[in-house]
Amino acid sequence: MIEQLRGLYDDGRTLVDAEIGFQKARLAAAGRQIRTMALLAIVGLILIGCALIALVVGTMIALIPVLGAWGAMAATVAGSLVLAALCFWLAAGRIGKLGALFASEPETPEEIATSQGPTHER
Repeated sequence: MIEQLRGLYDDGRTLVDAEIGFQKARLAAAGRQIRTMALLAIVGLILIGCALIALVVGTMIALIPVLGAWGAMAATVAGSLVLAALCFWLAAGRIGKLGALFASEPETPEEIATSQGPTHER
């Protein structure tokens, strides 16, 4: 009986060691995939930035015959600033919506409907 219990313990210990080894290998493989995904995402973001710079420069070059060099530069800068302001304005609106999500719980069904917007039904 003692031998069987020792054998059972040894088998259990072997199983636990094998499972730990498997989980370590799986975690290492997942880490490699995450590192690769992060690197690809960073390269993608850099390429998007380069494309946006090329768009601004190309727009300025295309506007030079119409507006002149200074006018093309002013129009390109003004357009970029308007787009940036629009993005910041939209982001600020989202911050307000985020704050409303964490506000106190609405009490009436009308407040629930207005906090969820017109597309959600309860």
